[in-house]
Amino acid sequence: MKVVITESRRDKLAKQELDKEFSNMYEDVNYITDGIGEQKRIEYRNGDDIIMLYGDRASALYICEDVVKPIIFFGYTPPEVKRLIGEWFSDKFELPVKIIHHVDKDRLN
Repeated sequence: MKVVITESRRDKLAKQELDKEFSNMYEDVNYITDGIGEQKRIEYRNGDDIIMLYGDRASALYICEDVVKPIIFFGYTPPEVKRLIGEWFSDKFELPVKIIHHVDKDRLN
């Protein structure tokens, strides 16, 4: 059986899945000072592992495969996944996202 839903409804359902999957996530905030100045680095953990990392200087979000898994069945392309996760992250944590990088989980931990 095939179900047809609008793109906006699909996005809403995917964001609900992200909310449900990562409702127990917690964040560690660190401040790093280098030659350019101070930067806030926020590590988002779901259990013991870091699954997302946000840097406020470039408004960059680094995600691993664990973040993508809950919404894979919605059939998004890689650019659509990045767009959706960026929107969800901005809405949920009220932080601007300009750049999203998909990296191996080992690089985040």
